[in-house]
Amino acid sequence: MFDALKKMFEKNAKIISVKAAEDGRTIPMDQVNDQTFAQELLGPGIAIHPSNGTVVSPIDGTIATVMDTKHAVCIQGEDGLEMIVHAGLDTVELNGKYYEAHVNTGDHVKAGDVLLTFDIEEIAKAGYDVTTPIVITNLSGYKITKCLTGQQVQAGDEVIQLTKE
Repeated sequence: MFDALKKMFEKNAKIISVKAAEDGRTIPMDQVNDQTFAQELLGPGIAIHPSNGTVVSPIDGTIATVMDTKHAVCIQGEDGLEMIVHAGLDTVELNGKYYEAHVNTGDHVKAGDVLLTFDIEEIAKAGYDVTTPIVITNLSGYKITKCLTGQQVQAGDEVIQLTKE
């Protein structure tokens, strides 16, 4: 009986796919060289060590915030999921240098739309880590069922799968 109920509820669970925001290698959050992200203080997620400086939206939604320093974007997903895409570690200190925002607060985006571009080489030369955490800031009501770490990915590949409870 419990198996039948479990199957019934699993069929009703809505599956949400979070895509890679960049080309590169996925990294578990606990291996990110920043304790705020490594300890998941802002929420769980995945990080990507990028192979280029193009950051795309990992979900369909609305841009809630573009940081003045252009290093991070907050997205309100169509299903209520809230995310931060944070291009680089401690890069707020660059004050927008080497970054270009391609979206504005209030813009509607589809997964794969370009959010930011940045100069990986110059940022690395300046001594910053270009690892990009992709953080889910409101996991309440969601369950992560898949998280693809330690893999080479292309922007748009599924890296996290969640179910909405």
